[in-house]
Amino acid sequence: MGFAFTRQRNIGKQVRAIAGEQIDKALAECEATGKSLDETVHGLRRRCKKMRGLLRLIEPHFKDFVLENRAFRDAADGLAGARDSAVMVETFQALLAKDIQRGTKARLDAEQAGRVLRRLQERLGEAAGSGDGRDLLMAFAGLMRAAGKRVEDWSIRGSGFSRIGDGLETTYRQMREGMQAAMEDVTAAALHDWRKDTKYHWHHVSLFEGCAPELLAGRKTLLDDLGELLGDHHNLAVLDETLSGERGLAGSDIMAVQKLIVERQAELAERAFALGRQLTAEKPATLRRRFEDYWVLLPVEK
Repeated sequence: MGFAFTRQRNIGKQVRAIAGEQIDKALAECEATGKSLDETVHGLRRRCKKMRGLLRLIEPHFKDFVLENRAFRDAADGLAGARDSAVMVETFQALLAKDIQRGTKARLDAEQAGRVLRRLQERLGEAAGSGDGRDLLMAFAGLMRAAGKRVEDWSIRGSGFSRIGDGLETTYRQMREGMQAAMEDVTAAALHDWRKDTKYHWHHVSLFEGCAPELLAGRKTLLDDLGELLGDHHNLAVLDETLSGERGLAGSDIMAVQKLIVERQAELAERAFALGRQLTAEKPATLRRRFEDYWVLLPVEK
């Protein structure tokens, strides 16, 4: 059925089916060949994020939310080490590409950039050689099988649209509040918290997209754009922290990159706030009513 609701009735059954399908796909990806460990881990972590987004939608009416949310969070965290070093290399390369576009005004010279990139690549190699990727995937698969059995017994209290409408409204409200908090305190931590609720709302729009695809596709795309801006900001913060504790580089090289990070983060934050203000213009109760109007466009049975 994909990651989307397809009919008005049997919300609980649909939620269980959506969750079960995500888990089945995750298990298939654990067994698949032809992809690198990094690609596989990236895909599996995205599955976990989808599951946590689905859980946020039903949270007000799902007594096992804390247990299940923690289970999928911990499963994703167990894969983090296999992905983080690769993200740092990608983040620095993207930062370097932006700097190169400055031409003669570039902050980093070629030698500095080469030294930093080599050290980050060395860290990636060290991380890749520190454990057995197959064991990592097998452990993750075990957690997913256990979750799959629990999903069969998931029960959502209440009736009607409120079973998902309450979670939709709450998450969107948190997204708005997160943006306001980040605008008042423009720190990496505040923007990262805002990003989490933005991504959850993006997942919720994905779940509702089948109700009014022509109307919701655009919002979903813009939320994805916002999530990317905030994700890039967070990755730069992690890169900054990584370099701060790096003993294999000269202080001058680290400081040069950190100055570039600060400039780039300021650009990303400015763009994120401009887009975020548009995406949070509606009041939470208004957005909820709009989505409930979309909901009745779905067939009753399918």
